[in-house]
Amino acid sequence: MTSPSTTQTDSLTITQRSQIKRLPQRGDYDRALIYQILDEGLVCHVGFAVDAQPFVIPTAYGRVGDRLYIHGSPASRMLRTLKEGVDVCVTVTLLDGLVLARSAFHHSMNYRSVVILAKRSSSKLQRKNGGIESSHRAHGSGAVVRSAPS
Repeated sequence: MTSPSTTQTDSLTITQRSQIKRLPQRGDYDRALIYQILDEGLVCHVGFAVDAQPFVIPTAYGRVGDRLYIHGSPASRMLRTLKEGVDVCVTVTLLDGLVLARSAFHHSMNYRSVVILAKRSSSKLQRKNGGIESSHRAHGSGAVVRSAPS
């Protein structure tokens, strides 16, 4: 899936929809940094709504260029819904550390995250043989695993 504002530049275009509202100085739209976080992560959370009921599903993913491939069965509610072209929110979070203070009120976390707001691309959902995700999770294993059944 691709975002409407993903042209091959150093930074993604900031839109009214994607602009960080609270503490915007802590955000970054740099393509290389976004790709680094996506490539380091293992699990994404896919948010979508069916009949006004929101769902957030954790799943594996892989990135090739500007495309993010979401793992799942074509029979799943998630992929059936995404196939309809609904709005989707995909997040990846890397927890770098816990910040523990004397007061629980001041506990915090250091993390890096990416939030992707999109619709499924207009191209037909592609079935991948697992090589992208396998290579993402265990570098290089995509070349040695057998293909998914047709």
